[in-house]
Amino acid sequence: MTTHTLSHFRLTLKLFWRTPVSVGVALGFPILFAAFLPSTIPDGERGGTPVHVAVIVGLIVMGAGILGFMTLVESFVLKRQALILKRLRGTELPELAIFGGEILTIVSIGLFQVVAIVAVANAVHGIALPANPLLLAVTMVLALAVFAAMAIAVSGRIPAQGSTIVVSLPFLMLTIGLSGFVYPVSAFPDWLRIASSFLPFTRVAEGVSTAYLGRDHVGHAGSAVPPEVGVLEGFAVMWPAWLVLAAWLVLSLLVAKRWFKWEPRRG
Repeated sequence: MTTHTLSHFRLTLKLFWRTPVSVGVALGFPILFAAFLPSTIPDGERGGTPVHVAVIVGLIVMGAGILGFMTLVESFVLKRQALILKRLRGTELPELAIFGGEILTIVSIGLFQVVAIVAVANAVHGIALPANPLLLAVTMVLALAVFAAMAIAVSGRIPAQGSTIVVSLPFLMLTIGLSGFVYPVSAFPDWLRIASSFLPFTRVAEGVSTAYLGRDHVGHAGSAVPPEVGVLEGFAVMWPAWLVLAAWLVLSLLVAKRWFKWEPRRG
């Protein structure tokens, strides 16, 4: 199945780069936000972190959610309604190879998106580079895979292309609200921190924050100023987040495998 997955990955990646609208949504908007958004926010600190840096961290999480979930939901529903997925399923490609190829495409584009955001933030605003780039890369690979798997799982139940906003908008609101983009996680009430710790949005935000800032935003998520962590220690403190994200990835793939509808739907 690996060969089939890679073949579908190469096809979908090629189609992505040949679609200007997709490139603009996936890369253009995040880069523009990274270039201009920090300039519109007053100086200050949030949990011991400059607000401008916190905004870039939140932008990375939000960009992953938009690309990994919202873009793929729209794409999958469109392909299903146009019978593209039905034709693919009629070939020798296994179902999981189709899912895997789409997820790999999202992951590869998402990593490029993160590099672009970090580079623009550093070049335009002088924001420091991530303290732990490898941890950031690993976190984003898992985050993008989880969001993409969730998109595949729910897209099979969306009746038509125009209905995707019903699912995508709540997802976007959760991503923004639980990523620390608007409101710092350290200021969440205890009950919300506990509830959100079981959701992928918060765990992704914790991982990105830990990697970018070099502070333990996983074990000390409620602290005003989390303690500093080294490179290896940063990986060690991430295990609760890894478990939550891995659970969501497996659950989403199982749901997609069992409940995804390949036939066009009406209504």
